[in-house]
Amino acid sequence: MKKIIFIAAFLFSSIAFANTLSSKGPVSSIIVMPWDINQDANLLKSIKKHGFSHVTFYLNWSDIENQKDQYQFSHYYKYLDAIVNSGLSLILVLDMGGRSYLDENGKKIPDTSTVPAWIYKNHPDLVMKNFSGDYQWQLDFTDELIKNKSTEFVEKTVLHFSNRYPRKILGFAIGLQEEHEIKYGQTGYQWRDYKESTQRDFLKKYGTSQPRIDYNNNIQLGPQKIEPLLHAHKEYRENRLRNATCLYAKVIQKSGSLAIGYFAETFTSHDAIYATGVVEKLADCIDIAVIDFNFYDGYKLIPDTDVLPTLANYLASLGYKQIMVGAYAEVWERQKKTHELIPYINHTITQALSQANVIGFEVGGFQRQATAGQSATIDTEKLSTISIKSPNDKSAPQKQKIRIGILGSSTNFYVWHGDRSAGRNIHRDALFAAYKILSSQPELDVHVIGEKNLLQEDPIIQSFDAILVPHQAALPQSIKSKLTTYWKEGGALIQDMRLGEFDENGAATADWMNEVFGISKIKWKNKGGVFLIENEIYRLKPSSRLYTSYASITPRQGYKLLATDILHRDTGIMVRGERTLAFGFMPQLVEDKTKEAWRKLFLREIMNVVPKKSAPVQAK
Repeated sequence: MKKIIFIAAFLFSSIAFANTLSSKGPVSSIIVMPWDINQDANLLKSIKKHGFSHVTFYLNWSDIENQKDQYQFSHYYKYLDAIVNSGLSLILVLDMGGRSYLDENGKKIPDTSTVPAWIYKNHPDLVMKNFSGDYQWQLDFTDELIKNKSTEFVEKTVLHFSNRYPRKILGFAIGLQEEHEIKYGQTGYQWRDYKESTQRDFLKKYGTSQPRIDYNNNIQLGPQKIEPLLHAHKEYRENRLRNATCLYAKVIQKSGSLAIGYFAETFTSHDAIYATGVVEKLADCIDIAVIDFNFYDGYKLIPDTDVLPTLANYLASLGYKQIMVGAYAEVWERQKKTHELIPYINHTITQALSQANVIGFEVGGFQRQATAGQSATIDTEKLSTISIKSPNDKSAPQKQKIRIGILGSSTNFYVWHGDRSAGRNIHRDALFAAYKILSSQPELDVHVIGEKNLLQEDPIIQSFDAILVPHQAALPQSIKSKLTTYWKEGGALIQDMRLGEFDENGAATADWMNEVFGISKIKWKNKGGVFLIENEIYRLKPSSRLYTSYASITPRQGYKLLATDILHRDTGIMVRGERTLAFGFMPQLVEDKTKEAWRKLFLREIMNVVPKKSAPVQAK
C-alpha cells in the first residue's frame, strides 16, 4: 500500500525512552494492513523469515473513538498480538488525516474516513472546504476543539499500546493532513483545503485572501507568471503544519514513547504545490525522519536509485540524527512491473544505509492486484527477492576530505511547480546529478543543504570548502546574501547556470549574482557551440532533453574565461574568479556521446576553484 502521499508529520525521539528498542542491525519494516493478515495465515512468519524486523501498521482514529469520548482499542488486538507473537516489532501510524476508510477486508466504505463520523456530523464548521465551498474530509487542526480531541486521541492511544506491547514498539507516527493543497489533492484533481477561518487568518496576516495557483511554471517558456503571494502562502501552509506536528510530537514524547516522521519526496515539482519545505522546519521536533519515494514522478515510472540516498543526505544536513528511507512499489505493482523494480530497491536502500545517520528502511506496495471477491494482499514471493546488504562499519574514522555543500532550495521548487521543461524537471535533475557525480569521489564529503542551513547560520556552512548551487533559478534575496557572505569569508562558490535569476515569487531579477561571479553580460544561444578549453576543443550539442542550449557569458574585468567560444573570443560558457566558478550550461546533464568528457570537466573545474588543501581530485 502506498505510504501517505501528503506531507505527514510522524515523529520519533532519539532519547532513550522506556519503549526504545535495541537492535544489532538496521530497522527493516514492511507495511501490513488488516486484510493482509486475514487472507494469509502464514504471512507474518514469512515476513520474519525474509529478514524483516518490524511491521508498520495503521491505527484509525475512527475505529478507536467511533463514539465521542468512548475509546475502544480491542479492535486491533488480534492483528497486533499476531505480529508481536511472530517475533516482529511495531511501527504504529496514528491515522487521523481523513483518508478513505477501508474495512478489515480491504473494502472501501462509502462516505467514511479515518476521522470519526461524529466530528463531521457535530462539527461541520471545523472541516476544511475546497474553493467551491464543498466540505472535504480534512479537519482544521488549528481549531481548538479539533486540537483538544485529536491530542486526546494521540495521548490515550500511545499510552494504551505502549503498555500492552512494552519494548515492542519502535515509535508512533502521526498521520495528519494539513497541506492547503492548491491543485491536486489525494482524492483527485480539485481545489481544496480552505475554510472561512483560514481565509480570515490569512487576510489578517497579509491583507488579502489566499491565492489560487492554477497554472504550471515552465522555465522553457521564458518569462514566468509572477505571483506576489506565492512565498507568503508557502510560509503560511508550512508554519501551520509545523505547529500541528510539533504539538503531537510533544504529546507522544510526554507519554514516554517515540514519534516518527514521514516525508514524501521533496525537490520535485508535482502538479500541486505540496508543503514539502516543512521538512526544513521540523528537525527540532522530529528525531527520526522517514523519507520515501515511489519511483514515479506523476507521469512515468522512474527506476532511480539515487533519490533516497540523496534525500537521506539532505535530511542529515538539516539536523535529523536518525533517518529511515521508504521504498514503495504500488505504482509499479499496478503496472505489473514490480519484479523489474526490486533490484533497484535493493540497490538504493543498500546505498542509503551506508550513511551514518540512516538507521533503517521501510518497504510497501507489495500487494498483489485484487481479484474478484478478494482484496489485494502482500506477495511473499516478491518479498523473498528483497535483499539488502548490511553496511560496513559506519563508525570507522574518516580521512580528512574536501567538504562541498550542494544547495537544494525549497523556494526554487515552489516557484517551478509543475515544471516539465522538455518533458523533465530540470531543476531536480541538475541537483541529483551534481550530487551523484561529486559524492562518487572518495576524496569528497558532499552534503545536500537547504535554505534553513544558510538562514540559521548553521555551523555546517562554515565547514564547507565550497558550495555549489545547481540550477536553483529562483531564490530569495536573503539566500543570495548569505551565499555572498559565505564567499566573502573565504569559501568557494559555484553555480551551473541561472543562480537566483528569479525571486521567491517568480519575478525576474536579471541577476545571477553577477557581481560575485564576474558576469558582465549574458546572451542565450539556441544552438550548440564549439569551445576552446585548455587548448582542447569541446563541442556542446543541442539536446531535445534539455530545455535550452547554453548562455554565452561575457566576463567582467579580472575574471577568466575557461571555455572560450571559438567564434566569439570575448565570450564563453565558463568563467572563473577568486573562489568563484560560473557555468553557462549544465555539464552534469549532457547526454550525448560527449557526456563523460563534460562530467570530468565539471568535476575538475569545481576542484580547481576550491581553496587548496590537497592535490586536485582525478575524475573517475
